[in-house]
Amino acid sequence: MSTTFFCNLSVPILVGEDRYKYIPVIGVFRSIPFEQIDEWVMHPDGRPRSDRELAAEVLVEIRRSPENSGQEVARPFEVADILQLDRAAAIVVSTYLAALPRV
Repeated sequence: MSTTFFCNLSVPILVGEDRYKYIPVIGVFRSIPFEQIDEWVMHPDGRPRSDRELAAEVLVEIRRSPENSGQEVARPFEVADILQLDRAAAIVVSTYLAALPRV
């Protein structure tokens, strides 16, 4: 049985060539057992998985944050939009690991 949890985070979006804007969003994450983290971050052959691979596996949904007035961002964002940027994927993974329930 998979459970989810919510977490506030600020992710970059591309607003111009090499220009980013950080927007507050609420990430909906799929929880994995804390004792499986070491296995989760590695490929079976021992190579580390990329932040993009990890984030795509646990980030279920992006929701607009109440802090985000709607004027800051004209369109809604999907998980795929967020994960296009390596720096956004890294933020998603680090936020996930910090917020993962350790039950």
